[in-house]
Amino acid sequence: MSTPPGRRVLVAIVDGELGDRIQSWRQRHDPKHAARLPPHLTVCYRPPDARLDVLEAQVRHAFPAPVAVRLCGVFVLAHPEAPLAVRVLDCAALDEARRRLFDGSHVQMGGRDEWPWHITCVRYGHTRDREALLAAAAHELELDASWIISHISYLELRDGRYQTIAEWPISLE
Repeated sequence: MSTPPGRRVLVAIVDGELGDRIQSWRQRHDPKHAARLPPHLTVCYRPPDARLDVLEAQVRHAFPAPVAVRLCGVFVLAHPEAPLAVRVLDCAALDEARRRLFDGSHVQMGGRDEWPWHITCVRYGHTRDREALLAAAAHELELDASWIISHISYLELRDGRYQTIAEWPISLE
């Protein structure tokens, strides 16, 4: 008998020097969630239980080319759990990619299809001293950087950590 799959998500992982800086800050201020998955931007919170080739086709439809955004500072996300997150700006191309991701051309994505773009740094800010964390972030994680979304990862929660099921590089066609 097989075990049902864990929670799955589609994300763009922040890698390179920028990802290292964000991850280092997360490890100091939210080590549990930093160990659970790398710094990332979620593009779908509830992908469907579909064949990988169909899911890949929808992702490639949504992201026909890499997408550039700007990462700027840390803020408190308007959410009951008040997560602290890196602000993602200049999102017009990313918004268009999300619209295509949820248009059902190959498979219908699940879950909500609109939320503010962000990269979570502290998952449960409502239980923490947010002002102190924001002050620390302003000093330790001052960001104003371009980031190119160049691959989308399909992750599954297994044994308390997200594991890669598939990863699709985004390239100019």
